[in-house]
Amino acid sequence: MCGIAGVIRLHGPEVSEETITCMAHSIEHRGPDAIGLRIDEGGAMANCRLSIIDVEHGQQPAANEDQSVHVVFNGEIYNHTDLRRELEAERHQLASHSDTEVLPHLYEEHGEQMLARLNGMFAFALQDTRSHRWLLARDRLGIKPLFYAHVDDRIYFGSEIKAILSDGHFEVDEEAVELYLSLRYLPAPWTMFKGIRRLPPGKALIVEADGQIQEWAYWEPWRSPRSGDDVSVDVAADQIRELLSDSVRLRLMSDVPFGAFLSGGLDSSGVVALMAQHMDEPVQTFSIGFSEESRVDETTHARAVADHCGTRHREVDCTAERVDLLPKLLHHFDEPFADPIIVPTHQVSELARKHVKVVLTGEGADELFGGYTRYVRDRSIQRMRILPAPLRLALAAAGRQAAPGHSLTRAMAMSAQSAPGRALSWVSAFEDDELATVTSMSPTGAARRLYEQIAAESPAGNDLETLMFCEQRLRLPDCMLARTDRMTMAVSLEGRTPFLDHRLVEYVMWLPHRLKVNRGEEKVALKRALAPLLPDSTTQRRKQGLAVPFAQWARYGVETSIRRVLAPKAVEARGLLQPHAVAGLLDHWGAHASRQSQQVWSLLCLELWFRLNVDNVRLPADTPLSQVG
Repeated sequence: MCGIAGVIRLHGPEVSEETITCMAHSIEHRGPDAIGLRIDEGGAMANCRLSIIDVEHGQQPAANEDQSVHVVFNGEIYNHTDLRRELEAERHQLASHSDTEVLPHLYEEHGEQMLARLNGMFAFALQDTRSHRWLLARDRLGIKPLFYAHVDDRIYFGSEIKAILSDGHFEVDEEAVELYLSLRYLPAPWTMFKGIRRLPPGKALIVEADGQIQEWAYWEPWRSPRSGDDVSVDVAADQIRELLSDSVRLRLMSDVPFGAFLSGGLDSSGVVALMAQHMDEPVQTFSIGFSEESRVDETTHARAVADHCGTRHREVDCTAERVDLLPKLLHHFDEPFADPIIVPTHQVSELARKHVKVVLTGEGADELFGGYTRYVRDRSIQRMRILPAPLRLALAAAGRQAAPGHSLTRAMAMSAQSAPGRALSWVSAFEDDELATVTSMSPTGAARRLYEQIAAESPAGNDLETLMFCEQRLRLPDCMLARTDRMTMAVSLEGRTPFLDHRLVEYVMWLPHRLKVNRGEEKVALKRALAPLLPDSTTQRRKQGLAVPFAQWARYGVETSIRRVLAPKAVEARGLLQPHAVAGLLDHWGAHASRQSQQVWSLLCLELWFRLNVDNVRLPADTPLSQVG
C-alpha cells in the first residue's frame, strides 16, 4: 500500500525535482517508509511506500530489465505469485519478490490487456518510454483512488487530490457542490475542483505520445449475459463460502503483522472466522464502542465473535470529544465528506496501527448481498402505490407543509417515484426542493440525472436489483471505500476487502434477488454461507450496522461548535447558503432527527472544506473543531 503522484509532460519545460518532491510529500502519510522518484523528458513519477510485501527490496518506481517500462503503484496484487511464475516461464527476470514488479513485465507481455489478469486492489501509473505512452488504471471496484487533471501541457495525477493541488490552483465546481449536498459525497468523475477528475472504478486512461487521451472501461460484468437464475440457496451458499474463503486466504499475503476490524455484525465476523481457519496464530481484532449511546454500541456482539474465534481482541471507545478532530479528518479527503462514521473509523484505525500494519474489513457485503434495511422497506413504499396517484401526491404535499422531513411524508412522496428516484431518496441529504430552500443555487437535478443514467445500465428490470446496482456503482466506491481508504491511510494502515474479490462479485451479481432479500430478510445466501462458521446469535440477529450517535453527541457540547461554524454571519459571508434556512434547520434538529442530523453534518463539512481548501486564509488542518471561529 502506498501513495502515488506524477506529472505527464506533453510539451513545454521538463518537470522539476522540486515539483514532484512537493507532490510526494503532500501524501507521505500514505507511505512513510520510503519515497521514490523518477524524472525524465516524458514526465515524473513518485511513490510513498508503506512496506508490506518484500519489505527490504520492493522499492518503487519499479521497472523491467531494460528500464524501458516504469511504474508507480498503490495497492496489492494478490495473485502476483502466479503471475510471477508465468512471467519467469517466458524468461522475464524479476529482481525482487514484490507484487509491484510484476506490472512492468506483465505490460511487456500483454499491453493494457494486463488489467484483466490482475486480482487485487490498485491504482497505478505506468510509463512506456519506447512508445512514449502512459497507462493509468484503477481497480475494478474502486478500492484504491486515483485523480488526474489536464492542465496546459501537462497531466497531473495522484492518489489524493492534494498531490495535484500542490502545483496549481483550481476553481470550485458548482455542479459538484450541488451533487455533494444531495449525496453527502462526490461520485466519479466529479471532484470539487473544475478540471480535476476522479478516475472511475474499472477504468483506465491511456495518454499517447501525441497528447491524445483515452479513458476506457476494462471491467463491466453487468453487460454480460445473465446467468444463475435457477441456483438453489444451498448451492449458492456453498459457492459463496468457497469463494470468500479463497479471497480471505489471498488477502493474508503479508510480510508484516495483520489483523481485522470486527464490529460483531455478520460481514466482519465472517471474515474473522475465515481468517481463523487459515491462520496458525490468533487473529488480532479491533472494535469500536459507543459508551455514550448504548443503542448503537455493538461491543458485546464483537466480544462474542472474538471469543468464538479465539482472537486477540482490543476495543476503543468513541465519544463526542473525537468530533474535535473533524477538520483534520476532512483534510485527508480534500473535499467535503458528510459521513460521520469517519470519526470512529479513524479512531479504530489508530488503535489497530499500534499493533498491525494491515487489516481485513467487511466492506462491500451490504452492497453485494442486499444488507441494507432500506431494501426491505422499499417494498413497503411500493405497496403505497395501491392508493390513487392524486391522493398520494396530495398527502405528500400536505405532509411537507405540516411535518417536513417526517418519514411518513417522505415515504408517501417516494411511492410516486421510479426505482432510480427512490434509490437516490433513500440516501440523499437534501432533495431538490430542499436545496432550493437552503441554498442560493438553482438546483439542476444533477444527482437525479446521475441515478437515472446508472439505473439505465442495470442488468435486471427488478426494482431491488436497480437499487443495489446504484449502490454498487456509486456509494460503494466513492463513499464507503473512500471512507476506509482515507481513514486507514491517514495513520499508514492498509485495509483489505475480501468481499470485493472480483470473482466473488461476478458470481453474486447474477444470483437471483430472492437469494439476497426475501420476505423481509436481508443477505439470505450470505447468512446461509456463514452459518457453519459463526454463533447463531450472529447470523440470526437483526442487522444493526455501524452508526454514529451524532445527534445525541450534541448533548456533550458538539452543538455549540456547530452553531458557531454555521452562525448566520458566517453563512451570509460565504454566500452559498440561506442564513435563515440554516438557522431553522439547527433549531429543529433534535436527538432523534436522523435526517436533520445528516443535513446539519453535510453543511458543517462543506463550510469546513471551504475554510481548509479555498479561503485566502486557510484553516490549519490540526485546528480542533471547538476552536474553529
